[in-house]
Amino acid sequence: MVRTARDALVTALENLEKKGLKKFRNKLNDWPNKEGTRKIPRGQLEDKCPDDVANKIRDFYTFPYGIEVALDVLEAIDEKEVAAGLRADLRNVDGFVFEQQQERTDPGATCKVTPPLPEPTREHFVIEHREALISRMSLVESVLDTLLQKKLLTDEQYNVVRNKPTSQEKMRELYSHARSWGNTDKDIFYEALKKHNAPLIRDLERS
Repeated sequence: MVRTARDALVTALENLEKKGLKKFRNKLNDWPNKEGTRKIPRGQLEDKCPDDVANKIRDFYTFPYGIEVALDVLEAIDEKEVAAGLRADLRNVDGFVFEQQQERTDPGATCKVTPPLPEPTREHFVIEHREALISRMSLVESVLDTLLQKKLLTDEQYNVVRNKPTSQEKMRELYSHARSWGNTDKDIFYEALKKHNAPLIRDLERS
């Protein structure tokens, strides 16, 4: 069976966790669309499964532009691994070419001019220093209280993390939830770490 761009998009959306898919739908609805295309009504995205969301993107934006929008939204919600997987999967789609590549094609040339790759982005502080924060963090309970107050953790998640016997195990369990957070949530995590363990954060920032 021939694999299509829609198939690749559905696979990528299925790789999102439930929270990640919800973020994707919300961000997609707020994403600016180019002239000549219609924004997907919010009610047509709410609680939709990956298959339905992919259909809406195809119907409202058409491909390849809809795929480019999906990739931009995945990057914006910090689902970079899923975005990279989608790009890799699209290489297996026969005849798929990004719209930007089509626009940059020289009619007199025999090959397409591919845009330069973007500069690699630096990992968020809490991801870049994950190992050090797990091994050196001490006042974990205070950080957990802040994250619970900010609704980044549910009561159940809070209790599971708090009941771990050591600070290292608490931080490791906490990071299992932080993987699905976007940059805004990670900023809140960083501020909580800085508030309750300022000397450690300053030391890591200097390094």
